[in-house]
Amino acid sequence: MTSVPGAGLRLSSVRIFSLRLARQLVLACTVAPVMLQAQTRDSTRVVTPPGPAAWHLQLSTFHSSADNGYGVWQGQDARLLYSSTRLSPFVSVGTQSRPNGRQQVFGAGSYINIAPWIYAIVGVGGAPDNGTVLFPKIRSDASVFVAVPKLKGVLVSTGFTDLRYTDKRAGGHIVSLGSMVYRGRGIYNAAVFLNEDRASGARSSAWQAGGQWGTQGKFWVGGGVGSGNEAYRLLSTTPFDARFKSQFVTAFASKWITTSTGVSVRLDYERKVDVFNRRAIGLTYFIDF
Repeated sequence: MTSVPGAGLRLSSVRIFSLRLARQLVLACTVAPVMLQAQTRDSTRVVTPPGPAAWHLQLSTFHSSADNGYGVWQGQDARLLYSSTRLSPFVSVGTQSRPNGRQQVFGAGSYINIAPWIYAIVGVGGAPDNGTVLFPKIRSDASVFVAVPKLKGVLVSTGFTDLRYTDKRAGGHIVSLGSMVYRGRGIYNAAVFLNEDRASGARSSAWQAGGQWGTQGKFWVGGGVGSGNEAYRLLSTTPFDARFKSQFVTAFASKWITTSTGVSVRLDYERKVDVFNRRAIGLTYFIDF
């Protein structure tokens, strides 16, 4: 089934991606502690050397339901990471389906340990345009995390995301600024996202805040909240400018079953004001080897 012009994500730009990035940051620690763990005894060191397990595999699925006729959204993805001292490359493949069709998405990138006090994450993704567009045709991401001198366990970050579609007029970019704080068994983060739509030049913003508590190899629990504005031009037969406000709440729990395997459960609630309310559940199985 192909999407109807003007009804889906076909030629929109950054209207949902800042909040999606916010949710990813809130939930990143369900995976990131496997690869990147702040040293509580050394405030200048950001990344610890890799442990005995060099590979990390994640298999995930989610199911969500949106009201006002937007229907059921569901999908699956697999992510594989290899951790090493300097570079920790990863690849991913996924699919998502909605009432207006299905699309696959692929990605690759790496965590880069630049110095004991700084690391970066880079990535690029692609989704073939076969009539249904739920993802950008090309998405590029880069972010840098830096330990703050004399502030134990405090990091600041900045990032850039570029989104491009089949129609070169569509898409846009997102600049993010954030911070992360390690305190005892807790990890807390907050970020703001500044967006610009390529088609109209409209600017919008979003924010998120979240945290988690636990011990790597045993369990993590956490969640977060966020809100943002969406400003973009929909390039349908008759282009028009759209303006929305979105909000989200998310919570998760991860539990190791053995020393090298575990499961995660995630609950999401998204409210797009005057458009729809969406509830979602996600399940992940992960293994280190």
